Amino acid sequence: MSDTNRHLPRRSAVSAPRAAMVAPTSAPSRVEALRKLVAAGQYHVSPRWLATKIFRAAGVKVPE
Repeated sequence: MSDTNRHLPRRSAVSAPRAAMVAPTSAPSRVEALRKLVAAGQYHVSPRWLATKIFRAAGVKVPE
């Protein structure tokens, strides 16, 4: 047991890159295409669904 390393190296408070913590980004062309669909009325985004996604991504309990 004397050969086991009981002391682990100290990790910094922010070990992951900031970009890895944020939701994956969409390609600008996909975002623009979605904007055009919404503007044309061919795609509907529920405000409640959108708020739920934001709350869950932030790790906050969704209010009822």
